[in-house]
This record gives sequence, structure tokens and C-alpha cells, in this order.
Amino acid sequence: MTYLASLINLTNWGRLALLATLITVFSLLIACGSGSDSADDVAAPATEADDALAEVSKILAPEKSFTFDDYVAAGWKKSKQYDTETVPQATDIWYGFFNAKDIEVRFYESHEIAKTAGFENAAEAIDQSFREGGQYGASNRGAGSSAVTKYKAFVVAGNTVMLCEQSVDSCIALADVLGN
Repeated sequence: MTYLASLINLTNWGRLALLATLITVFSLLIACGSGSDSADDVAAPATEADDALAEVSKILAPEKSFTFDDYVAAGWKKSKQYDTETVPQATDIWYGFFNAKDIEVRFYESHEIAKTAGFENAAEAIDQSFREGGQYGASNRGAGSSAVTKYKAFVVAGNTVMLCEQSVDSCIALADVLGN
């Protein structure tokens, strides 16, 4: 190959490298510059958020006060007790299951505290679950991973808040047994 031929060959490679660089830069500019920054795109209106929360939460038995033993007698199987430090105003927190569904039960001093602070904490836990895994949550039960439950709903029953694995149905079923 002559000197001139090798120079032309290098020039072609240089042009290809420049073309690839330009395509990459323009692609990044388009990707970063697209989209809208309007407030409508950032957050859903409050009424939509409230409607969505109403679909995954219920308040039942405001006149009742339940104990840990009431839940066990209703058929809820206890598994593990959690520290209350991360859930303000909770007096006790237990993880267990009922009808083959995971249910976390958080106990409070009164129904008033459960429906205010407990409701807020449960709504935050549900919101966190949705943010991490979308509408159906992240499946985190594969081999070699920790079995972290992704709660999708909750029920305030008396002085307790139940976080429900898939829907409010399993918690409502437990609340029905508790109420009898």
C-alpha cells in the first residue's frame, strides 16, 4: 500500500469516527431535550391521587380496639415482630399471613391515631411499593433474593392498620373475622 493510499484510508476512519461522535452527541441532545417540564406532567392532580388511594385503602370498625391475641384468634399467623422505631406512633408491628397472603399489622393506641398517623404511614408504604415496582410491584422473590413483600393496599381496622399483599380483599376478610 502506498503512502497516499494509507493516508486516504486513515482519513476515511477519521470521518467515520467524526460521524459516529456527531450522531452520539445529537442523540444525547435530543434525548435530554425532549419531554415537558410542565406541572401537569410532574404530579397527578390531588383528586386522581385520592381516587387511587381510595381503591387500595379502607377504614373499618372505628369503635373497636384490637389486640395481638385477637388477630391470632382470628386465624392470622404471626411470623416476625418488627421494631416500631421507623413507624411513628405505632406501639407494635407484626408480620404474618392470613389465607396465604402476607399481612403486616401495625398497632396504635387508638382508632384516631390509626386513621391519621397510621393511615399516612401506610399510604407512604404503598406509594413506595408502587414507585419501586410499578402497578404490580417489583417481583423480589426469585432465587438468591430477599423475600421483600410489596404491599399494595391497607385497611385501618379499629386501632390497627393492616398492610395487604395484593389487594384490600385479604385484609377485609381478616377484619370480618376480627369483627365477629
